[in-house]
Amino acid sequence: MRILAGLRTLGARFRRATSGTTAIEFAMVIGPFLALLFAIIETSLIYFAEFTVDAAVQNAARSIRTGTLQSGKYNAAQFKKIVCKDLPAFVTCDGSVMVDVRCFDTFAEAAAGMPNPLNGDGTINPNSSKFQMGGPNQVVVVSVFYDWKLMAKFPGLGDFTGKMGLGMGNLPDGTRLISAQTAFQTEAYAGTGVPPKCS
Repeated sequence: MRILAGLRTLGARFRRATSGTTAIEFAMVIGPFLALLFAIIETSLIYFAEFTVDAAVQNAARSIRTGTLQSGKYNAAQFKKIVCKDLPAFVTCDGSVMVDVRCFDTFAEAAAGMPNPLNGDGTINPNSSKFQMGGPNQVVVVSVFYDWKLMAKFPGLGDFTGKMGLGMGNLPDGTRLISAQTAFQTEAYAGTGVPPKCS
């Protein structure tokens, strides 16, 4: 009987005790809070990276539009450096950046002639890129693709269903493809001989 009474007294004291409530509530809330905080930071960085990549492509493409790079006989690596100098420090301009520059005779050809930069498995295909700056009065499409390595990988529907969704990565390996593109007709600048053949 005394044991039973003692257990009741102990249970009553346990119900009245609130000294550990804050720690338990904190433990329940901190996980979702940190996940949400990291998701907000990651999303902000992705949008900032998309904006800066697009601005860098527009600035670099201006030199092709005016014929400055054609006159200097720039190659793909030099053009990539021009794009990279306008990117922020946290965008690593290494093998993660692919540059594709193509010239066409008309905008209709440009709309129909752009290949898919991804392989069948959804990974970036570096062999699909070309570097054709074109000549005066030709249509040029400049594309830059950046494989963003996510800092925090959150589960998406793909982890449960095998399909992409909800997560911030849009490539099969969980990274995110950031792309920027611009199309324009080059100015009638003084050509540097026979304009290159566009295909």
